[in-house]
Amino acid sequence: MKHKVNKIILFTLSACPTGRSMGTVLREVKEKVITIEFETIYVDIQTEITNEYRIKTNPTTLFLDHEGKELYRVEGFQETEHILELLEQLDSKEIKGSQSYEANVETVETYTVYLYNQDSLEAVEIQQANKTSVRAPRITAVQILLKVRKEGFENPFPASASLELVQFNGSFGEITIRMTREDEQQGDKEKMRLALVKTLNHFGIDDVKLTVTH
Repeated sequence: MKHKVNKIILFTLSACPTGRSMGTVLREVKEKVITIEFETIYVDIQTEITNEYRIKTNPTTLFLDHEGKELYRVEGFQETEHILELLEQLDSKEIKGSQSYEANVETVETYTVYLYNQDSLEAVEIQQANKTSVRAPRITAVQILLKVRKEGFENPFPASASLELVQFNGSFGEITIRMTREDEQQGDKEKMRLALVKTLNHFGIDDVKLTVTH
């Protein structure tokens, strides 16, 4: 049977746990419906295609027809059974196609991160251009913290540091940072953790577990 849906695209942030879970679901769908193509687009990296499809929410799953046109979209996490049911409903035209969405507009967002001035953490305001309409302030704040360098302040994170994964449970956060083994050995992991805690306090996070991977 030739399905109406030819391709499924998952739009998500590279460090988002919900997006990773949705990716697992869609790979399970792909195993059951082998004729459907599957692709993951990271909205914080691949901004052009994110804006082309006018993605607003992380994560978003897009269903495309054989001409590459959008048939339907779902936002947030959905179970495998629900996605399979949607495919059947699209085949039988039980559900209507997607509504029209306004074009994405670039905005400038202001974030407060904390860097060291001698032994104390001090607030530093950073303006960040968001080229898409997808907002993920906690992830963005961490990404900014890792990379910002400001005269007169010390950033405890080395230049090699990049955000691998975030997971939040109430007021607790688990942050996985990738860096070189040498940078981990030379760095002060507790200073890094405290800078994360202070930066994420603005989002209701009171404690952080920091994991380093290579």
